[in-house]
Amino acid sequence: MSVLQALDWQGLVARSAAFRVIMPAGLALLVLVAGGLLRVPELREQRNSQLLRHDQLEREHKSRAEQLKMLSDTQAAFADAERQLNQARWGLAAGESMSDLLDRMAASGHAQGLHFEQLDVLEPVMQTGYRQTPLNVQVVGRYPALREWLGDWFGQVRLLRAADMALAVVEGRPGLLRLRLQVQTYHAKAPVPSTEWLAQLPAQAGVVAPAIDPFATWISRSPRGELGSIPLAQLEMIGSLARGQEYEALLLAAGRLYRVRAGDRVGRDEGVVVRIDEQGTEVRERLHVGGSWQERTVVLAMRKRLEEGGRENDEVPVEMDVGGAVDRSAGHGSTLQG
Repeated sequence: MSVLQALDWQGLVARSAAFRVIMPAGLALLVLVAGGLLRVPELREQRNSQLLRHDQLEREHKSRAEQLKMLSDTQAAFADAERQLNQARWGLAAGESMSDLLDRMAASGHAQGLHFEQLDVLEPVMQTGYRQTPLNVQVVGRYPALREWLGDWFGQVRLLRAADMALAVVEGRPGLLRLRLQVQTYHAKAPVPSTEWLAQLPAQAGVVAPAIDPFATWISRSPRGELGSIPLAQLEMIGSLARGQEYEALLLAAGRLYRVRAGDRVGRDEGVVVRIDEQGTEVRERLHVGGSWQERTVVLAMRKRLEEGGRENDEVPVEMDVGGAVDRSAGHGSTLQG
């Protein structure tokens, strides 16, 4: 029976063409499945390795992006630092040479009527990235002019530092001062033109000279009044008033009458009334001639002598050649009603 069944089965196989096709395919599938099952651990390991590699690449990408941002920020900071360095280099000398600086200083001093007695350029001292050159300056003038000149000179954009400064009265020349000054100037070794930032600097107000000179005598400290703007040539003495040994003069200018006493300021050349008597009024002026200050004395003589007129309280004769009363309440150097 078994032999017959086997023979039947073999015969069936031989007769079935479909079985001949399916059988190899099934065997191949079984081989593939078996091979796949054998490679599952290896594939799983490769997958895990690829995931780890992907995470590593992601971290590297983020790190590179952060480094790129840091590099960009560093480059921007470097450019800003370089711009500030160029501005600082330019600000050391403001694009000027030493000769330009000396010309500017001399022009400013001349405009203020100052006289330079000494101007020495000392040996420069080399520093890191710049050189420092000291200047010794000695200049003579009045305090308001010196103060205004210092404010104008040190108000420049360039860097200037006063290392030493001393003021002294000039002997024999009242009202004049001698300023001794040591100034440190600077120049960059490698100047870089950089002027676009100058528009951001605020405009500097002009230096206002002080109205009072603390080094002058009390006579010359009085502010210049109306008579200080009238030339002496336009003033005429037409009368005098006396109280004891003190005299006052009556001066006429352009139809207006003024009453002055010793110490009052008259004329445009810093004139001061030094003496008044019945004959005239003596005025001492100071003029800047030939690079130095000189004094001269001008006498305003009485224009005409008249007979003794009326008296006011304890004042003795008023000598005038114009009519009208004198207003006693008017201050010295002010206009009187004639």
